[in-house]
Amino acid sequence: MKTKIVTAYWMDVEGYPFQGSNSVRKTRYLGSLISHCRGLNFPVICYTHSRNEKELNDLKKEYNLENLEIKILELHNMKYHKQISEIRDVNFDTNLSGRGPEIMWGKFEAVEKELIDCDKVYWVDCGLQHPGIFPWMYCLPYGDRKYHINIQRPVWADCEITQYDFTKLFNTKIFEKLNQITEGKVVTIGCTNPQIGYEFKSRGIKIEEIVQPYPIGGMIGGDTRALKKYIESFWLICEQVLEKKFLCSEESIMKVAHDINKDLMLTFTFGAYQTNEHDQYHFEVWNETWNKPKPLYMVWNDILNV
Repeated sequence: MKTKIVTAYWMDVEGYPFQGSNSVRKTRYLGSLISHCRGLNFPVICYTHSRNEKELNDLKKEYNLENLEIKILELHNMKYHKQISEIRDVNFDTNLSGRGPEIMWGKFEAVEKELIDCDKVYWVDCGLQHPGIFPWMYCLPYGDRKYHINIQRPVWADCEITQYDFTKLFNTKIFEKLNQITEGKVVTIGCTNPQIGYEFKSRGIKIEEIVQPYPIGGMIGGDTRALKKYIESFWLICEQVLEKKFLCSEESIMKVAHDINKDLMLTFTFGAYQTNEHDQYHFEVWNETWNKPKPLYMVWNDILNV
């Protein structure tokens, strides 16, 4: 069964027009990308633009990431860039989670390009592996309590790239299990509470009532035939948004595409998207007796235990 992991690294475009992530996040994104490549025994296709191509090629060489393939997709060549720009130029919205639509919607263009001649394709955010989402007990170099208890200065304080290695949990086994359970399905992860606003009805777009789950963009994928149908719905909703002359996050559109394709969706849910780096769950596996929201990392355990 041919399986691919797809991600993207479009950096160094802060501010107008693309509202890219701040460069301070580079260490996290690059460290997480290294861990994706080392922990997942599949090809990792990373889309980027020309200004980051050398940076990624140097990373691939330095860390011997043989399964990393780098492909160029310029933001100004992204689907709907012209229409997005026209709306953005009239009313520049600085409240899009720090990323322009080309970056947010672009993940689905990247995935769409990889559907041919492949059985299963999964999008994984480049910076997914970090201690706001994964507990320290799963971090390969820093999973021992001694690195966290009664210390004045963490050993990774100088931006050590290895602090983003949670491959004790996030590894090939996750996607081997997903390959087993996603025949004809699209898997996604979603919160039981909304993480963002959904403006569709107020903008005159007819949709179903917005109720849980609320998909997030960190990971989505599965059967390429089902993904093709899902992505077609995603683009149709993008077109409706552009016709109404506003812009929104990919996660807003993912929610509507999810509900349109309920028969295709296999959604694993959580209650708390991101938690403090020193919360209880970092060295104890969460359970319902805590009376605290279920953290996102538990969805990986849910997948493994299906």
